Amino acid sequence: MIVNTVLRLIGHRQIAGDHSSRSVRPDVGVSIVPSTVASPTSISSPRSNSWRENAPVNFRERSLAVHLAGALFAMLTITAMIPSIARCEEFAKVEHSRRYEPTWESLDRHPTPKWFMDAKIGLFVYPPHPTEEQFHRYLSDRGLPDRVFHMAGQSWDSIEWNADEVADLAQQAGARYVVFGVDPHSYFLAYPSKYADRGDSPFVSLRPDDTRKDYVHEIADAARRRGLRFGIYRNYLHPGKNKYFLETTYELIDRYRPETLWLDGDKLSYTADELRSRELAAYYYNNSSKPEEVAIEDALGSYKRSTWGKSLDHGDWFRKELSPRHEDIADGYFVRYETVYRRRNNAPELSRGLVNNLVEWLADATSKNGNLELAIHLGPESLYQFEQRTLQQIGMWLKVNGEAIYDTQPWLDGKPGSMTENGVGVRYTKRDDSLYAILFDWPHGQINLPYLRLEDNTRIQMLGLKSEFRWEQTENGVTVRMPHDSDFDRDEGFAAEIPCDHAFSLKITPKPTWMK
Repeated sequence: MIVNTVLRLIGHRQIAGDHSSRSVRPDVGVSIVPSTVASPTSISSPRSNSWRENAPVNFRERSLAVHLAGALFAMLTITAMIPSIARCEEFAKVEHSRRYEPTWESLDRHPTPKWFMDAKIGLFVYPPHPTEEQFHRYLSDRGLPDRVFHMAGQSWDSIEWNADEVADLAQQAGARYVVFGVDPHSYFLAYPSKYADRGDSPFVSLRPDDTRKDYVHEIADAARRRGLRFGIYRNYLHPGKNKYFLETTYELIDRYRPETLWLDGDKLSYTADELRSRELAAYYYNNSSKPEEVAIEDALGSYKRSTWGKSLDHGDWFRKELSPRHEDIADGYFVRYETVYRRRNNAPELSRGLVNNLVEWLADATSKNGNLELAIHLGPESLYQFEQRTLQQIGMWLKVNGEAIYDTQPWLDGKPGSMTENGVGVRYTKRDDSLYAILFDWPHGQINLPYLRLEDNTRIQMLGLKSEFRWEQTENGVTVRMPHDSDFDRDEGFAAEIPCDHAFSLKITPKPTWMK
């Protein structure tokens, strides 16, 4: 209103250099304001200003209005520019962080994101599969040899798909992210793609009855509404032999913004040059809304054969899949993949049942610089119910012991694990000034933790219990004594004496030192 009044006084004069003309980046929606803004035209003269005093009153008023308008305009322009300048600075930061080139030197500068290393547990969900008829027809139409179809109980017409139920299950399991397979049997796409069902494309829609069915969007949306991160599992196919592989992968990245990317299929069968995997990794980083917060698997070519399951070469994490335990803290971040349904699921120590084994693998991975991802199929129904029960029990354990798992780091000043003097496996994690000793069996009476030296003011508690534990420093380590019956306060009723099943977490504050 003030500006309009002033403009009326000066005869609705057009202001030169109007900053309404701006260049806009449509991809990020950031307005880039020119660095210089022209000020309103003002009355000036090389002569003395004494003429103003003798000018007519209405002219002096108009002259004053011009200057008032100029000052007001400058103030409003600067005020308006502040958020734009801030956005430009933020844009510049993003642009700088996006400068990943398709070279190992450039890609290897990408950090493994903190959220991923803090998460510790994810749920890996295999998608619905095609029907048996679809599967055999696909092979026949392309002149490929027929083979046995093993997924009848997991086909889309056999399972009851409910993305919200799956995301709820991830939460119940204590998972902080969900990874979803998008291409069963490599060529059936669980989302509507412009590259599917074309005469020149090997890719087809998973749902021929409903080609717009978007399983990926549904599960991504359900996970994110619950505060979970979302990732994609994709079979890597040789781009020269599988037309549109890269295009469909870029389509997935652009549309669903996966925060982690699994790669399988041809990942080790060809060189990185043949797979064009550096191009894919650079595209993934550069086209993510937050490039520093995404994580791609170190499965980008045949170079990985020699270090598979051992160490990180490129990318942000490497995979350990149903492999034996390793003793030391890993060289680079890893993901341990374990199925929830296979009986060969052994434990890092002595196998005592599926839930116990998976809890121990979670503690083992956490102590050695890794995550655990638990893989499930959505059918047949009897298997899915079993998986639900298993995951829910792991979530119950995490409700008590999550402090020793989430947001922790390996204990670099000591060892990731040890064995007590009476043969109980231990895994160590740390957070802030506390060390967590996760015991793989209930400590009857007392337990001896070798090589630990505690400070005099050290406090030891077991997560899930209120009582502090007594301890004694010994020459070889520390002896922790379980509470006596009299240590529990019976005046206020009964109290928990055993907090959970499977494994038990001692919290030691401050962190001890490792006696070398």
